[in-house]
Amino acid sequence: MSEFSFIQLADPQFGMFASLSAKTDQEIAAFAERGIIIRKANKIEGFAPEVAFFTRAIDRANWLKPSFVVVCGDMINEADSDEQIAEVKRIGALLDDSIDLHWVPGNHDVAPDHTIPSQEYVDRYRDNFGPDYYAFSEGDVRFIVINSTVLTSPKTMSAKAKDQLAFIESEAIIASQQSTGKQNATRIVLLSHHPLFIESANESNNPWSINQKYRKPLIEIAIDHGIVANFAGHWHRNNIASDKGIEVVASGPVGYPLGNDPSGFRIVKVNDTSITHEYHSLETD
Repeated sequence: MSEFSFIQLADPQFGMFASLSAKTDQEIAAFAERGIIIRKANKIEGFAPEVAFFTRAIDRANWLKPSFVVVCGDMINEADSDEQIAEVKRIGALLDDSIDLHWVPGNHDVAPDHTIPSQEYVDRYRDNFGPDYYAFSEGDVRFIVINSTVLTSPKTMSAKAKDQLAFIESEAIIASQQSTGKQNATRIVLLSHHPLFIESANESNNPWSINQKYRKPLIEIAIDHGIVANFAGHWHRNNIASDKGIEVVASGPVGYPLGNDPSGFRIVKVNDTSITHEYHSLETD
């Protein structure tokens, strides 16, 4: 019998509040035309708001005592900021030792321009947070963590993208083979920064989801081997879509919201028959 819970966090993004402070009305309007909501604010320095929200998220996790906490990318706003990295890791270390902490790379973590990843910054990420793609198990669920940023820029790091696809397929095959003859089949959950899709599996390329070139084989792997859900971030707002038997959940941010959803965290509950989840605000005590 498998019954456990985990907490999903996304986009603490230390430094983002400061970077989006003191924007003019014209700049805010330009963001709004792209569907991005920026809050009017006086100029701030540092990352006090991110510290407060991430600390509160870790405190909630210590109180709720899930099996693990996963941070779905964009821990920092600038990939070369030692200060941002150090503070994120300091607060992450406040998580109770009995609760596992899993990091997932985001575009701000591995791409110096926030879009195109480079091996230098992937290596930097690995030095600070560990592997950029890997797998682990909890109960009868196999979780596969990926570096989705390399799956959004098909002209860069193509060899690394292929390596990841091969890794995902291998892990999925092993998990599905282990299910043979078992009463409770092994389910597979994909953990990423960019969601597989926003609306549907066949949607056009866009800045918010995994590129079609890589999304198509990922969907095929999911269908063939039982990837039932994908938990992601990147949108800085909540978005839930289902297609091809996969539920794709993009969660709102621990840090700066870019939509109407508050800064928050998601509690995911797993039992033998279902995976359910609910988003909770960090903006209220």
